[in-house]
Amino acid sequence: MNKPSFLLVFAALFAFSCTNEGVLTTATSTSLAGDWRWVLSKGGIAGTTITPTSAGYQLKLVLTSDFKFSLYKSAVLEKSGTYEIIKAKSIYKIELVDFIKFSDGTSFVIMSHSDDELSLADNIYDGFSDVYKQI
Repeated sequence: MNKPSFLLVFAALFAFSCTNEGVLTTATSTSLAGDWRWVLSKGGIAGTTITPTSAGYQLKLVLTSDFKFSLYKSAVLEKSGTYEIIKAKSIYKIELVDFIKFSDGTSFVIMSHSDDELSLADNIYDGFSDVYKQI
């Protein structure tokens, strides 16, 4: 294979291997806006289930349509900042999926969401998934 042909093949492979990772999806962010009450967390190597009763505290996640968040633990503000919805690779699916990425550096896979329920998961094996209900 001559050098120009090799470069053409390489360029074509490179172009088709690029992803849309990091692309903001505003439709998802507006549908996530609201106050969310933590119901349970499940996971870990032992398959543990944690609830507000077993943990001894409640969590409330507030997401606004202008990309701001607040996290309250037993009615006390724990952290706040901004968030974004991005498309990225996850351990759960081959195709890119929605992530919620917070300004404090944490991010979670958006496993599912509806008008009244939101499920977020760590993007690591033996991680936890959290279920929230809309208040």
